[in-house]
Amino acid sequence: MKEKSLRSNMLWNSIGSLYYSACQWLITVAVARLSSTYGAAGVLAVAMSVSNIFSQIGLFRIRSYQVSDIHEKVSARQYVGFRIVTIALGLIITIIYMCFTCSRDSYIAISLYLVFRAGDVFIDVLHGIDQQHQRMDYCGISMIIRATLFLVAFIIGLGYFDSLEIALFGMVIATYPVIIYDYEISSRFTDVRPSFNLSTSKHLFLSCLPAVVGMSFCSVVVTYSRQFLGECYGSSSLGIYATVCTPIVIIQACASYVYAPLLGSFAERFEAKDASGFFRLVFTVALSMFALFAVCAGVFVFFGNDLLRMVFGGTISRYNYLIYAGLFSSAFTALVAFLSDLLISIRDMSGCFIGNTIGCLVSFPLSWVLIPQTGLNGASYVVIISYFVTCTILIGFLYRSIRKSAADTQDG
Repeated sequence: MKEKSLRSNMLWNSIGSLYYSACQWLITVAVARLSSTYGAAGVLAVAMSVSNIFSQIGLFRIRSYQVSDIHEKVSARQYVGFRIVTIALGLIITIIYMCFTCSRDSYIAISLYLVFRAGDVFIDVLHGIDQQHQRMDYCGISMIIRATLFLVAFIIGLGYFDSLEIALFGMVIATYPVIIYDYEISSRFTDVRPSFNLSTSKHLFLSCLPAVVGMSFCSVVVTYSRQFLGECYGSSSLGIYATVCTPIVIIQACASYVYAPLLGSFAERFEAKDASGFFRLVFTVALSMFALFAVCAGVFVFFGNDLLRMVFGGTISRYNYLIYAGLFSSAFTALVAFLSDLLISIRDMSGCFIGNTIGCLVSFPLSWVLIPQTGLNGASYVVIISYFVTCTILIGFLYRSIRKSAADTQDG
C-alpha cells in the first residue's frame, strides 16, 4: 500500500486521537449529568486512574520501541505475541493493586474498565504496525469508530439503567469488535498472527523493563494522589476534582499527538549522530506543546467558569479554581511523557527508570502533607512538584546521552 506523508500521518493521528479524547471527556460529562451524586464520577475517576497503571504494564512502552525499530529487528508477529503476554501480566498486577488499595464497592467498575482498556492496549500494537508502514490514517479511523461506539454505549447504559457498571460493560461489548477491523488492516502489511518466541520476548522484556517500571511509577504519582484525595475528602469530592480537571487531561493528550508520529524521526537522527537535527526537532515539539498550553490557559482564564457552567451546570462551576493548578499539572505530565518517550526512542531505559522512580518516591510524602493542608488543589500540587523533579532528571539523562553519542562520533 502507498505510504502517507509525514504531515498526513500527523493529521490523521491528531484527528483520531483528539476525537477519542473528546469522547472520553464526554463520558465524564455524562456521569456528572446523569448521576444523582458525584459518587459515580469519583468511582469512574478511580477506575481511570488505576487503569493507567495497567496501561503502562500492558503497553510495556513497546509502541515507542516498535516504531523506532527502523531496521525491524523484531517481527510484527513477535510484537503482537509479546503484547498478549504483557496484557495478561498487567491485569494480574493491577487487580492485586486494586484489592489492596481500593474500596470493595468499586471492584466491579474498576475491573470492567480494565477489560475495556485491555482492548485499547491490544489495538495499540496493531496501530504500531500501521505507523511503521506510514499509514496512520487507519489508526485515526479506528479511534473515531471506537470512540463513537463506547460513548453511545456508555450514555445508554447510564441513562436507561442508572448503573455505572452496566454502562462500562456496554463499552466493552461495543468496542471489542473493532479489534477485528484493526487486525484485518494490519494483516495487509504483514503477518500479524501472534508468535511467542522466548528469546525475543526475553529481549523485549529486559530491554523495556526499566522504562516500564519507571513509567508505572510515573502513573502512580497521579493515581495515588487522587486516591489519597478521595480518602481525605470522600468520593464525591474526588468526583468533583476529576470532573473539573478532565478537560485539561484532553489537552495533555493532544500534546502527545504532536510528538508521537515523530518518534521514528528522533531515533533516525540519533542513530545518524545528527545532534543538531535531533535538538531542532526537540525544540520544535517543545515550542508546539508550549503554544498549545498557552492558548488553552488563556481560554480557561477568560472563559473557564462559563464553560464549566455550560457543560456541567452551576453546581460545579464554583470549583473553577481547580482548573489553574490542574492545567500546570497537565503540562508537566505531558512533558514527562515526551521526555520519557525520547529516552526510550534512543534506548536510554535506565534514565527513564531513574527519573520516574525518584519522582514517584517524592510524591508520597508530598501527598500526605499537601492534600490535607491545601484541599482539592493538593492533588495537582503533588503532581506539579513531583514531575518537576522528574523532568529535571530526565533532561539530564537526555543531555548525557546526546553528548555521549556526539563524543563517540568525534572519536570515530
